[in-house]
Amino acid sequence: MKIITSIYTAALSIFLFSSCEKEINLDLKNTQPKLIVEGNVLLGIDTMITQQELKLSLSANYTGTSNPSPVTTASVTVNDGSTTYVYTHIGNGVYRSNFLAAANKMYNLVINYGGDQYKASETLLSGGAGIDSLTIKYFPSALGSPEGNFITINTTDPAGEKNFYLWQLFINGILMINPSPGNIYRAIQKDDFFNGQPLKNYLPYDNFPVVTGDSVRMNQLNISEQMYNYYFAIFDLTASSPLSGDVPPGNIKGNVVNVSNPGKNAMGYFGACSVSIKRKVIK
Repeated sequence: MKIITSIYTAALSIFLFSSCEKEINLDLKNTQPKLIVEGNVLLGIDTMITQQELKLSLSANYTGTSNPSPVTTASVTVNDGSTTYVYTHIGNGVYRSNFLAAANKMYNLVINYGGDQYKASETLLSGGAGIDSLTIKYFPSALGSPEGNFITINTTDPAGEKNFYLWQLFINGILMINPSPGNIYRAIQKDDFFNGQPLKNYLPYDNFPVVTGDSVRMNQLNISEQMYNYYFAIFDLTASSPLSGDVPPGNIKGNVVNVSNPGKNAMGYFGACSVSIKRKVIK
């Protein structure tokens, strides 16, 4: 099964500055392109996942009109403490390796590109919840969101664990991305207010109604607290931008470090997490 590697490609591509600082940098001058790393090692809760993917690209200038360009000549490996998995470029900056992930293992990413070596590590935690079912519910228009039938999820948060979630919605094979105010905080959640409780008819995306004939897939990723904080910072930055304006670039710290040149760290995040996948055809 093909693995989904990008969570918010559009959001990542507009953040063109990255460093170890947490402050927002509003300097819009052109800079040298930075490596963008997007991908996760995924362990399927209800689906066997045997292909792992990572996407590499180079950032474009904020003031320019070009999009991030794919990186096709990097050397990419992931080590789980005992085995090193080689990722092969399959096209358009996407690198793939075939292996089954396991819980309670630390996955160590090494990228060699442009004379620099980049590293990142993430532990794939045990536990996490699966999606019990998907439901179609009608919602009226509110706060700029359209009316219509929407996909909601039903899941049960495990008791006695601190869990963090990220949801991905695909409609007819297309990842729905909406990094804008009004919908950004629902796509990620921590279980502070529903620990150990059922989450019924939860609406992660309120801007994408479905119609008869649509094929829907919802991914529920059980992510680390560090990964949650990273994506929350991205969503928080987009929420603080004007509704009608572009999102300014920001210094949002990921976990990919340039060990050859610490002042030239990459953008993006390398994760390791379990995922539950549910599908539904709208009738």
